[in-house]
Amino acid sequence: MNILVIQSSPLDPVGVFGERLVDLGATLSVWLTEKEPAPPTGNYDGLVVLGGAMNAHEDEKFPHLRAAVGLIQKFRRENKPIMGICLGAQLIARAFGSQVYTHRVPELGFCPVSVVESEHVDRWLKELPTELCLMQWHFDTFDLPPEATLLMTNKVCKYQAYRIGENIYGFQFHFEVTPEIVISWLSMKNDWIEAHYPQLDSQIKAQVEAYGQRSAQFAHRVADNWLALFSKPGRGQVVV
Repeated sequence: MNILVIQSSPLDPVGVFGERLVDLGATLSVWLTEKEPAPPTGNYDGLVVLGGAMNAHEDEKFPHLRAAVGLIQKFRRENKPIMGICLGAQLIARAFGSQVYTHRVPELGFCPVSVVESEHVDRWLKELPTELCLMQWHFDTFDLPPEATLLMTNKVCKYQAYRIGENIYGFQFHFEVTPEIVISWLSMKNDWIEAHYPQLDSQIKAQVEAYGQRSAQFAHRVADNWLALFSKPGRGQVVV
């Protein structure tokens, strides 16, 4: 299984999620968009779209966003599994015709997220604890595409996780992070964050200790269940 990974920021790699995919036999081809104008050519079985500090509609400043949307649509047409994390989830929503915009309240740090009570929610999600604390770092949200099924939510930002069809997933939160990735994000703080979240450094460092292990376990569950979709018959490869 060869998976294309779109990485919009050097500070947001595929992390523990990617490590699990590799452990399960996947090969990851990473497109670090700051360094390469186009993705690596190849035949791909699936697509992962990671996070980044930009808004999902800032094509003029970040031309790779339009290319990412095109790739999402291409993999969708070929019925290939797609995974979006934070900006990636927003770009999937955009690819399905929805808008991405500034949310009324940002989420920074580990925040509680719960699984939606619905018969349409994946069984593996229903087996998880009622509420999990998972890493957030976002100022934007999006309209849920009409085709999507809401999977996870919280009181601050309604659309935390969704599924489109059987093999396209978007997660607003960052389940892929390692402790090192989370700590590196503290260097991205701007004046607004410093003014409104003066205790963010100590807060996040304590949260990493409290919730980091369970977050990694969640990432493993996501990887296990998403990668199982690759074995279903009738799927070839997407040529990039």
